[in-house]
Amino acid sequence: MSGDVGGIADLEKLAAELDGEAFKATLMTVAGRRPCIRVVNREAVMLGEYIYAAAAGDQQWWFWFGWAERIAPVADVAAAARKIERVLHAVGTR
Repeated sequence: MSGDVGGIADLEKLAAELDGEAFKATLMTVAGRRPCIRVVNREAVMLGEYIYAAAAGDQQWWFWFGWAERIAPVADVAAAARKIERVLHAVGTR
């Protein structure tokens, strides 16, 4: 389980794990909204997504895409980063 409200520490770990040359990750904290990171492909800026950390029905914490699809448990930051990078990968780029 995440140790902070909204999983900010987990989101920061995920942002650090993403390939910084290919993707820009920005932590977003807005009053009244769940914290998230905005991940954008640097070579194709239209490829971007909001990523959240939240508990599932079983109370285990996961990273989630903005469309409410689980990515990976927060304990597996590397797997979450790889999945996000695959989803936001632009065809014809590295």
